[in-house]
Amino acid sequence: MPYPPGGSTDILARLVVQRLSKALGQPVVVDNRGGASGSGAGAYFAKMLADNHAFLVTSLPMMAINQYLYPKLGYDPDADFVPIGLMGQTPNVMEVSPALPVKTMRELADYAKANPGKLSYSSSSMGSAGHLLNELFKANTGIDLLHVDYRGNGPAMQALLAGEVQITTDNLPQMLPQIRAGKLHALAVTAPKRWFQLPDVPTVAETGFTNMNTTAWFGLVAQEKTAPEIVSRMNRELNLILKRPDFAAKLARIHIRADARHARRHGGRRAQGARELETGGADLRSEGGVSATSAAR
Repeated sequence: MPYPPGGSTDILARLVVQRLSKALGQPVVVDNRGGASGSGAGAYFAKMLADNHAFLVTSLPMMAINQYLYPKLGYDPDADFVPIGLMGQTPNVMEVSPALPVKTMRELADYAKANPGKLSYSSSSMGSAGHLLNELFKANTGIDLLHVDYRGNGPAMQALLAGEVQITTDNLPQMLPQIRAGKLHALAVTAPKRWFQLPDVPTVAETGFTNMNTTAWFGLVAQEKTAPEIVSRMNRELNLILKRPDFAAKLARIHIRADARHARRHGGRRAQGARELETGGADLRSEGGVSATSAAR
């Protein structure tokens, strides 16, 4: 698990692991190794001794974004990993502290222009989708925001709740309870359509920021040397779990859509994610988003 406990990736993986343990007839242990938007865990996993018993949870940043940001990634998402399958998808949501006198993304941009150097945003790590999306927001509006990156979704959200930062953009599952409780104010979701759990919150495209539309997805891979029959077995068991109506309903309650697909489609989804964000990655590099304004936690 390339992220700390408590984030949407970790929540989804632990639900899948419960079912996998029963299906495989043996314990499946979650090993959290957070940091660097999953790059550390990816490099560690790629160099592990292959034993047909190790698997890696993956995300859009790990498979499509990091290669644009880190000169020495430590792993090759195409050569080092064999796709097993996708597990689920969820939108991102941009939210602010209710103490901030803004209700829309345009109002946030105007406020930031009127208060240069006074606003900061948190992200789950350098190179995460939240990092990239906020840097795109900066590039779109010409505003100045300080990036403070944390070691995972949970700490990034807590920083916003505690007032350490004023803005964040992250996966919806861990954010929705805080939004419903009035502790955070949602400005927009990054889904193509309004999310059924937040019907009054516009999409980023509706607010005029069409290049910020992207969906977070979560997958599972094996090491490149893993036996083909093991990959096929894991793909089969994973898809059986995801296709169960009761399990899909459980994921829907935490605002993740189950996404059962053949293993080959996982690689295709990685490529799709890369295409969706390639322009954004170039924008981020041009803005100096990796090194200029980050304060690592």
